[in-house]
Amino acid sequence: MMPSPSPTATPPQPGGPVTGSYLVQITPSNSCAMAHTPLTFLVRGAPAGTQPHPGVQVLLVGNDGVLEMELLSTGVALRGGVGTLNDFGALSRENARVLVHGIASGLVFGASDGRGQIVSGGTLSGFVGLQSPGSDEPDLGSCTATDHGFALRAQ
Repeated sequence: MMPSPSPTATPPQPGGPVTGSYLVQITPSNSCAMAHTPLTFLVRGAPAGTQPHPGVQVLLVGNDGVLEMELLSTGVALRGGVGTLNDFGALSRENARVLVHGIASGLVFGASDGRGQIVSGGTLSGFVGLQSPGSDEPDLGSCTATDHGFALRAQ
């Protein structure tokens, strides 16, 4: 008697629109002399134009404009600017103020509801600074690197 084969896992499908509620995760590079714990933000994504290239705009929920992402979309990948728009940074869900200026990129895969998301393997190349709430400079560390972690998870 032959054992029955194990079912194969269905790989995630590439692509999907980035729209609605998401959790952005930025993880400082291991090469940085600062905490390497993920920093998360609740954001909303929406399509942003089609010419000359299709794009996506992602804004921080509750404080539009403090953390913003303008990303080009190929349908299966996102790449573009991520930045905080003031010297005080954006308050993460972990209660740290984060300053960020860089380029994020990653492959987009479909979430269970069909929306696109970057679950793993995304990177952020640029500056990340951490500061205590109420501080006016990155007193918890800062670093410029090409391999900060980046994720955009559908919520």
